[in-house]
Parts: sequence; C-alpha cells; structure tokens
Amino acid sequence: MAIKLSKSGQRTAALLMLLGVIVALFSVTVLPVLLASSNLHESIDDLGFRLQKYQNIASMEVPLKKQLTRLESQQVSKEDLLNGESTAITGANLQELFKQRVQQSGGRLQSTQILPESYQGSLERIAIKANFTGSIEVLQKTLYNIEYQQPLLFVDNIEIRSRTTRRRSRRTQTQPTEMLTVTMEIAGYRRSEGPK
Repeated sequence: MAIKLSKSGQRTAALLMLLGVIVALFSVTVLPVLLASSNLHESIDDLGFRLQKYQNIASMEVPLKKQLTRLESQQVSKEDLLNGESTAITGANLQELFKQRVQQSGGRLQSTQILPESYQGSLERIAIKANFTGSIEVLQKTLYNIEYQQPLLFVDNIEIRSRTTRRRSRRTQTQPTEMLTVTMEIAGYRRSEGPK
C-alpha cells in the first residue's frame, strides 16, 4: 500500500534522504581523512620531540669526544703504579711503603696483612689491611701522605678507635693524650696481564 505525501511532505522526505546521503558520503570520505590527519599531526609532534632529543644528544658528541681525549691523555703513569715483578713482591713493597708513611707521620705500625688481589682491565689491584696507633695529627699526616705522594694509593674501610692515656710533660704534670688505633685498607695498582 503506497502512502501519498503532500508536496511539502515529499520535499521534506527528499531533503531527509539527501541529508542521509550527504552524511553517509561524509562518514565514508571526509571523516577518515580527518582522523588520519589528526593521527599524522600527533605523529609529527612525536617525531619532532624525538628529533629535538636526538639533536641534543648529537650536540654532546664533540664535548664528550674532547673529554675522552683528555682522559686518555691522562692515563696512569708508571710513577702512579706500584712496583713489583709479582703480586707477592708488590704486596710486600706496599707494606713497606705504608710503614714508611706511618713512621714519617710519627705513628707506630702494629700489623699489616696482604689482601687478595683483584683485576680491573689491565691493572691489578693490590691491597693490604693495616693497623697503626698514633694521635689525631698522626692520622691526618698519614692520610695526607697517602693522598699526595706517588704511587697513587687509595684508602677503604677505615675504622678508628680512641683511648685516652696520661702522659708526663716536662713540668712533671700528667696530661691526658688521646691515642687512636686505626685499621684501614690501603690499595694501589700495578700493570698486569690479568689473572693466570
């Protein structure tokens, strides 16, 4: 059964059908283009951010190469390394060297013990554990002698105990003196081919 529409109804129906066709064409053609364009803009923004980041990294290349060249030119010299033809001889030399530095500072070395060696590239780390006594000034001078003389030595695991003793002065009065017992690890390096 056919429905008859008035002319205004026919016009309205035709306009609605035309509007439906336009919406369908828009959703099939223009809408995907707009969505793709939006995605491309987001992608462009992301790539622009990445490009800026990579340019910042690239700009660091020249200063880093200069720093690498400077560090390579400052390689450890022979004077900075411990002497000795073997690990045992080098350990004994380190013990003697540390004994001299403690005595130069006015301290008294109690004991030393050679610790197991370790390897870092072409360098062998030789370490001793030492125990000495002296005043605060002795400790300060010993650390100064370790820090500012060659070969290069490094201090690890320092333990300090203090005790007060009485000492007679020239005026026959006893004065309290603080004595320290210091235990520390001292390490240096020597050139090596690595562990055998």
